[in-house]
Amino acid sequence: MTSRLSRRWSWFNARPHITRQHLLHILQRQPTKHPANPILVAERPWEGQLLQLFTAIGRDPSDTRWQMWYEGHPAEVLLCTAFSDDAIRWSRPELGIEPWQGSRANNIVLQTGYWDAHQASVVRTPDGGDPARRYRMYYWVGPEYWSADNPVLAAVGFRVKDYPRNGWYVAYSPDGLTWTPQLDAPVLAGQWQDGVERLAIGDFNTVFWDEQRGCYVSYHKLDKHRPGWELSRRCLGLAFSDDGIRFDRSRSVLDPDDADDTWARERGGMRAEFYGMHVWPHDGYYLGLLWMFLVTRTGAPPLGRGWDDGPIAPQLVFSLDGERWERLPVREPFIPLGSAGSFEAGTIYSGDRPITIGDELLFHYHGCSYTHGFAEPINSPNMLTGIGVARLPRGRYVGWQAGATPGVLEVAPQPWDGTMLRLNLDASRGDARVALLDAAGQPIPGFDLDDCEPIDVDALDISVRWRGGIAPTTLAGSPIGLRFVLRHSTLYTWEYV
Repeated sequence: MTSRLSRRWSWFNARPHITRQHLLHILQRQPTKHPANPILVAERPWEGQLLQLFTAIGRDPSDTRWQMWYEGHPAEVLLCTAFSDDAIRWSRPELGIEPWQGSRANNIVLQTGYWDAHQASVVRTPDGGDPARRYRMYYWVGPEYWSADNPVLAAVGFRVKDYPRNGWYVAYSPDGLTWTPQLDAPVLAGQWQDGVERLAIGDFNTVFWDEQRGCYVSYHKLDKHRPGWELSRRCLGLAFSDDGIRFDRSRSVLDPDDADDTWARERGGMRAEFYGMHVWPHDGYYLGLLWMFLVTRTGAPPLGRGWDDGPIAPQLVFSLDGERWERLPVREPFIPLGSAGSFEAGTIYSGDRPITIGDELLFHYHGCSYTHGFAEPINSPNMLTGIGVARLPRGRYVGWQAGATPGVLEVAPQPWDGTMLRLNLDASRGDARVALLDAAGQPIPGFDLDDCEPIDVDALDISVRWRGGIAPTTLAGSPIGLRFVLRHSTLYTWEYV
């Protein structure tokens, strides 16, 4: 990947350039769940008892409203769509596209007959491609997983007719509504050698067009065994593609480590596994929502490992290159499970990357009242599920926080390529000042802490000003360091503009 110097700096990408950090705490933010949650629940016959959301929410072809692709589970999976002006209140139009029980009066856009989740990943292709393939949907079908000996599967019955093997298939659409599946072979599947599956790719995958790399990227679940592990575990793999059809060989990028297993045991579990991860490019690096699976019981026959039990909730992770992933100082849920009895008490699965509306990031997800090993039939009335949304102020994932005693953050000199310095910070209960430093780490005359006008507001985007109206335009091209002094304040990002 060709790296570039970011103009916006945060805790994720600035740490290698921090030369001093004194009396500051690292604040990990969690988004606030919307009071209207769940914003979407199963209420149509073709939705059954279970709604699931795995794909990105995007703009419809007219770019006038938001579009969601979600899954209903009357028995087999039905991929449906809904529309919204604000990404909170959603409508289900009667599209007249797919027949279901003798009627097309529904919002179904694709059905495969498979009993388990499509886990669809919808990608709007870059401009300039085939207009008939403006949208691509990557979805899982697993006909080889079905077994009459499994009571849950036997209750649904074998309905897959058109798909030859397990894997990730692709369908194309000009409008995100009418889809044409490519049925001959999956575009991403397990890798075999001498009749043995050497690399097992499972039923989670997120595909997106990576504008930072200029190619398609797939993060997917791998079934993997490592020395020291008693059993294979769910881990994460990565593959690239120039055209979104021919992906290169999958490579492993993220496995549970000893700290994850310690985390699991401290919470009454046996081990940690990674069920999936949604990833998105962000300011020259990558953020991800890692589905942390706290395994409390290993699945046994006749159900098997597919019914390993335990709660799942996403944790925020990051990577400078998309391949070497790092964790936050405290491994805690980014979107925590809900209270006992709620639609999100047992599991929370993120619905891909956040969307931005105004000054807020909206994280859509689906929740289940039960844990992963729930073994009642797919149409059990004991299933309580729904789609929720959580909100976070723009850019406020992680911050440097100071208390009553001022804290100091110093940043090594970087080329100054802007005309002003803008901050995302909350200084509403204290104040913040900034000094500009020369290559030797000394304050530049006119831009010292005493020259800085104190900032004492909560602002997502505020310019730093120095007394006398002096602007740092004459510093363009020079290596400039920064010294932040914070009191009862939290700094999230800074940017040269």
